[in-house]
Amino acid sequence: MRELLLVSVMAVSACAQSGSLGAFTNSDDVGDPPIKGSAEFDASTGQYRITGSGTDIWGKADQFHYLWRRMSGDFAVTATARFLTGGNDHRKAVIMLRQSLDADSPFVHLVIHGNGMPGIQFRKSKGGDVNTVDLPIEGAGTFHLKLARKASTITVWLAKDNQAMRELGTTQNQLGSPVLVGLGVSSHTQAAVNTVLFSDVQVAESSPSAQNVDLGAFTSSGDVGNPARKGSTEYDAAKGEYRVTGSGANIWAKEDQFQYVWREMPGNFTVTATMQFLGQGEAHRKAGIMVRQSLETDSAYGDFVIHGNGMPGLQWRSARGEDTNAFDLPFDGPGKFTLKLVRSGAGITVSIAKDGAELKQVARTEVTLRNPVLVGLAVCAHNPANSETVVFSDVAVESTVPPGSH
Repeated sequence: MRELLLVSVMAVSACAQSGSLGAFTNSDDVGDPPIKGSAEFDASTGQYRITGSGTDIWGKADQFHYLWRRMSGDFAVTATARFLTGGNDHRKAVIMLRQSLDADSPFVHLVIHGNGMPGIQFRKSKGGDVNTVDLPIEGAGTFHLKLARKASTITVWLAKDNQAMRELGTTQNQLGSPVLVGLGVSSHTQAAVNTVLFSDVQVAESSPSAQNVDLGAFTSSGDVGNPARKGSTEYDAAKGEYRVTGSGANIWAKEDQFQYVWREMPGNFTVTATMQFLGQGEAHRKAGIMVRQSLETDSAYGDFVIHGNGMPGLQWRSARGEDTNAFDLPFDGPGKFTLKLVRSGAGITVSIAKDGAELKQVARTEVTLRNPVLVGLAVCAHNPANSETVVFSDVAVESTVPPGSH
């Protein structure tokens, strides 16, 4: 079956664009619309400008322009979409999972129509009719979309004009693996084109080692960056303690390797934790509190960490793939540290105490991360041949309201 699917994809996509398409590998028209579409990627801004024509993504067969990559397993796709051209109220911009490039292929997508109506639509079998769930019309604007697949469960989220992301719901869809994952644009007419600007696009595979157990204040744990030695997280509910073991080369430069236990949160929040390394290790092994855009190894992030030699550090990567910035603070050796990280808008403020002293605010920086973000505890060995274990206690994660809010 997989061989047949690959032959079908190769045959239909003979004219597909390739080259520098960012997170994707190919783009092409599906359904042979008479006005050809296109996809352009601006690496300097991280934006995709997709132009598509076509009658619709609907009925028993589709016509639209598609930008995609092939993926297996579980993953999440996020993108911000803004229509650049007027046209039919039902012109579409979508995050789509599709079985093949055949016009009548099974698919599932999260869609924004030209009039601002969100929806989730799917074709369950080849040549079947499209099913749809339309949601209340938001009105025209800029929309932040997220679609995540976990096994056969598809979950979708939406935000308009910088509002907080909200979950819209879930559906079940048996598309199998691999699937084509990407962005699509249809004008809802063969006589015109529709252009959409997609920005803040991320395609993140779920960590293959993610654990689904009781993790207290968090929901998931796993390795980021695929270190050779696998990490683990154990939560002792009776003690309220986390025992986090991580390996990895570093949390630094353009890419990271470490063990992470996290939850997804929007808005402003405060995280506190007391931590202590177990045993001896590298002077620059790291552990602390992290706020991260995604599980991608080069994701934007901000963290407050303690090194193995006791040095505190505020670290951040302002944008995906950039170098890490750091501000190291004075230190007097290892110990037991209490850390506090407060996020307020783009601001990250950190406080520290050692060996039972009172918390003292020590630094602040700004990292612009979209909502929601991943919030959690991180441990890195600073040596891919080693593993380091840290015990975190008195962990609290609290949503906060910014000053002046009602």
